[in-house]
Amino acid sequence: MFRIREATPDDNKALLRLESQSPQGTGISILIDRDDYFYRSRLHERSKVLIAEEEGKLVGVMAFAIKQALLDGGIEPVAYFYDLRGEASYRRSMKRGLFRLWKAVYEEIEAADAQFLYGHVKADNYASLAVSTKMGAQEVASFDILSLPTLRGRAFELDPHLDDLDAEVTRIQEFVGERCMRPPDLLAPYRRGAELGYLKGIFRLTTGGSFAQVSAWDLSSIYRGRVTHMPLGLKALGWGLNPLAKLLPVPRVPRESEHIAYLTLFDPVCRGPHSGVLLKRLIQQIRRDAYQHGIDIITFFVYRDDPLATLPTFFPETVLHYHTMVRPLSTARMPDPPLYLDIRDI
Repeated sequence: MFRIREATPDDNKALLRLESQSPQGTGISILIDRDDYFYRSRLHERSKVLIAEEEGKLVGVMAFAIKQALLDGGIEPVAYFYDLRGEASYRRSMKRGLFRLWKAVYEEIEAADAQFLYGHVKADNYASLAVSTKMGAQEVASFDILSLPTLRGRAFELDPHLDDLDAEVTRIQEFVGERCMRPPDLLAPYRRGAELGYLKGIFRLTTGGSFAQVSAWDLSSIYRGRVTHMPLGLKALGWGLNPLAKLLPVPRVPRESEHIAYLTLFDPVCRGPHSGVLLKRLIQQIRRDAYQHGIDIITFFVYRDDPLATLPTFFPETVLHYHTMVRPLSTARMPDPPLYLDIRDI
């Protein structure tokens, strides 16, 4: 018998087992190890996780959140779609049950009058891209994730600017402006992040008329990555660098099967002629500080057409590519780039 129902905390272990069958990517393949399958949903005020069972066995899961976002100068409900997973053998056979699960999700989202449904898919996750396209989604924007190992070395103290969080976030909101997909009140996710202990600071460097800043988020207490496959070139780089990293301030390359703790950098703002240099210097300082706190990898997120920052270059570095996929719902409207990347979605 096949049935669809809302997941409960009692399903956590079964959902985590399903997660272990779903590494992302075909170049560098990363598996997400988390203690709480529902942690992403807890960041949203209105979210739901639906699961599919066949003969009492969990065979699929899909989650969504309904949230308010800026769209064409107004505030509209949109649906964020995430955590699409299928049991390995069930997924390969493409049984109709997963599409019945999708239909159930779609009906609930439609009932919420969402303007569109969107999600972020790794550019080399061809199976998820194929499913998204089959469901009627289109690619509307792409973003990159710069991934850097943390560094040994002297860490200079950076002001986290958390004493006056409201003023700091208001400042970010003014820089971002009325960008599509931005929460109407950017304070809400930042306050929630601070409340949960995930927001570690809004760090910046300033010189003359230039400055660069990022917000830093640490979810390593509940979220870890594990590399299940790495290209030979990166493996070889690790063979050379990793012994040196025990003695010198050079980057270390994670090994396959090793657990990885991440610090995520979001909402970059660069202003002034020297802001690019300041951004690289700021990231280097954060890398050293993060090493002291047991972090393995720094990830820096930015849309390719972000008017406030561009992706800096380092050596060695890994850059992961993602697409934002959108399926229109109540209207044919699509969000106009540049888009805002919401930390809650990642």
